[in-house]
Amino acid sequence: MEVIHIIIIGFIILSIILGYVFKTNIGAFAIPLAFIAAFYYGLKPSDIVNLWGLNLFFILISITFFYGFAISNGTLNLLAHKAIYSARNYAWSIPIVLYIVVVIFVAIGPGHYAGFAFMSPLVLYIANRIKMSKLLAAIIIYSGSCAGGFNPFTLGGRFVEGFLANTLHMESSLASTLTWQIGESMFYVHTLIFIIGYFAFKGYKVISTELDLPEKISAKQARTIGLVVLIFALVIIPSVWLAFDPSNLSLKKVTTILNPTFLCFLGVVLAIIFRVGDEKAAFKNIPWDLIIMVGGLGMLISIGVQAGAIKALGSFITDSGAQSGVISYLLAIASSAMSLFASSMGVVMPTFFPLVPTLSIGLPLGLSVVAVFATFTGYSPFSTGGALVLAGTKDEHEKKEVFIKLLFFPFFLVIGGFILLSIGFFSL
Repeated sequence: MEVIHIIIIGFIILSIILGYVFKTNIGAFAIPLAFIAAFYYGLKPSDIVNLWGLNLFFILISITFFYGFAISNGTLNLLAHKAIYSARNYAWSIPIVLYIVVVIFVAIGPGHYAGFAFMSPLVLYIANRIKMSKLLAAIIIYSGSCAGGFNPFTLGGRFVEGFLANTLHMESSLASTLTWQIGESMFYVHTLIFIIGYFAFKGYKVISTELDLPEKISAKQARTIGLVVLIFALVIIPSVWLAFDPSNLSLKKVTTILNPTFLCFLGVVLAIIFRVGDEKAAFKNIPWDLIIMVGGLGMLISIGVQAGAIKALGSFITDSGAQSGVISYLLAIASSAMSLFASSMGVVMPTFFPLVPTLSIGLPLGLSVVAVFATFTGYSPFSTGGALVLAGTKDEHEKKEVFIKLLFFPFFLVIGGFILLSIGFFSL
């Protein structure tokens, strides 16, 4: 490795360590370190600023701002409550309905972070009422959010596709295909976790209880539902139509124009015009901390790609793993270990995705391993998913028990992931 390679890799690790030690945004450290590395590499200040992933920036803002209206005016939460209320007479089905509701809530666009934040109070409230295991509640919240959060129409899926296309410069068709494959792997693995958890933690033995009758859908909420359906239809219908008529040039042009980022901003404008909610409240749903984290670390990684540091690191891992044929296992361990201390989407994926094309394993396998294993350790009580579950556990004795379970649960998931890896699940 050259000196610049060591500097860049060292700076990536240093920014993660500093963010963890000072309990602050990793991007705040990554940006000045990116400038230092870029100056050493010989880039001009204007070139350094251009390393900020502008396209990814707009993707993250547009989706979270648009769905912020549906979240802030209570539309999504009310629809979820109605779905769960409909299953109140079949107690054994309530955990299943909860899981499906979380998956759908996340899958229609808001993304997995919205699932963590906005579905956890509802799930934990019901868990307390029906005496459901808090670990099963954690699985419903976290795995449900991950299962639905990485299709191309969600925040996670748009992030992955944008990163592959813009940072790794893949063809848009390849980036889209890989995003679908990652989303499918995430859905199957986390749904398997829920199925096992449902039986292991006796979700079928929960106590039937009276649930509060949901409120009626207001006029604002009805307009919000119509608006979300309209934008979703404009995204998906032309793409599906094009799949059946790929030679239609006019349809290709329409599909290009109806970009999800543009459509989400159009949705924001329509939401303001039709007064479905307060734009200031919707604006608060934009995850600025995630944007700064992804953007700052992305600058460092872009320099690493240009300088050949990522390729050099990939060669090192390939050489290390080639002797024992365990490259994918090394990638899985590194991904899950880093996720203990840093955001899976904000840090782990941007760090390891550029490595995958340089390794002697298939792209779908490598990218899926990074993404899925990074989410396993998100159950830790020190991560967002685990912390939210602890916050919703009121009994102090129960909270201590849940803390211990959440501490060790990720390790069992990693072992289970190794079993799936050994039988070729991620290569399907």
